[in-house]
Amino acid sequence: MKCLLVLPLWSESKSIYPASGRPYLDLLLQCLGYTDIITRELEYDAPFDPRAVEDEFSLILIQSDCGNPHGRLRRSVLSNLGLSLGLDGQASDRLRVVGARPLYDPSGIPSGFVIRRRGRIVAFFEKPLWNLRMELVHVVRTLLHEEESFRRPKFDICWLLESYGQGLDFPPGDWEEDVAQFQIRCLPDGDCAVMMSSTIGEELRNRLRAQFGTRVYALSPRPLEEVCGQMFRDANLTVAVAESCTGGLVSTRLSAIPGSSSYLMAGFVTYSNQAKNRHLDVAEVLVERCGAVSPEVALGMARNALRTSNTDLAVAVTGIAGPDGGSREKPVGLVHLAAVSRKGSTLEFKANFTGSRDRIRLQSSQTALHLLRRLALDYRPS
Repeated sequence: MKCLLVLPLWSESKSIYPASGRPYLDLLLQCLGYTDIITRELEYDAPFDPRAVEDEFSLILIQSDCGNPHGRLRRSVLSNLGLSLGLDGQASDRLRVVGARPLYDPSGIPSGFVIRRRGRIVAFFEKPLWNLRMELVHVVRTLLHEEESFRRPKFDICWLLESYGQGLDFPPGDWEEDVAQFQIRCLPDGDCAVMMSSTIGEELRNRLRAQFGTRVYALSPRPLEEVCGQMFRDANLTVAVAESCTGGLVSTRLSAIPGSSSYLMAGFVTYSNQAKNRHLDVAEVLVERCGAVSPEVALGMARNALRTSNTDLAVAVTGIAGPDGGSREKPVGLVHLAAVSRKGSTLEFKANFTGSRDRIRLQSSQTALHLLRRLALDYRPS
């Protein structure tokens, strides 16, 4: 089945929150059976007629401009679908579309709607699609099951596993008879998605999860920063971040989650050697002897970020994102990371990422979040 994703021009990262959320949206849709997802962008406040879309698309998702949700786009969609607006109660301006199913945001406010027209499903979003994803999945799955010709997707379960850009192999075991019911997808952030069929027995799924262990960080598609944020809140942890080659990307991802002020205390972007010394007290002699991209400097950055910020956890990343600046001894893609906790735990990691500058930075930020996640596991209630 094919899905058409209609977005305002230039606004994908704002409309599909968070910026790294698009791959996860694709995975969610694939679990519903939509294996081909096409994007079309509209000029600001341009009208759109879902009826004019090719018949091959059985699902149409329309994201309004979040800064102008009540403009011409919404009016044209409602008019072309033959829908009208009502009010949610006597003294409320909340969205209520007569004849369509509402989509509620996490606060319970109707922020979109879904309708079936001419044999296909059309959904409109006044708030970022990602915020309404679970409502969307529930309603679409319900509508699909109402169809007589509905066929269960081949892969309708998705787990996310840490992979550090190295791909993924199934752990040793007797999986030969079931291999056709699994699929591994490599993600832009360096991790992997394990797609599988719900027809697989629960015992087999439990065996597989036990063998992967703590590498499994989500049982449905969701960004790692969202997983980490929930862990930090549950354990009442505070975090500091020290970055060089990622230039604030780790802090940006953590702070993208609503409520992150309860755990993200400080972020240091120390791009130059002088900044590492001035703001994180990394000794100049250490940088001169080991180099700015070294395990010693990464560990020094993490420890001093923890001390300076007085937090429970801290992570540091330093590396060569390219496209220039590498050498034979320290090539482009070399990244050193370190994470420390108030309890005295230390994790260090050396990576050799490949790809573009943006890809190296994204995978570095993903690895930094994984180190924080692993340290947070020590704080789980016994």
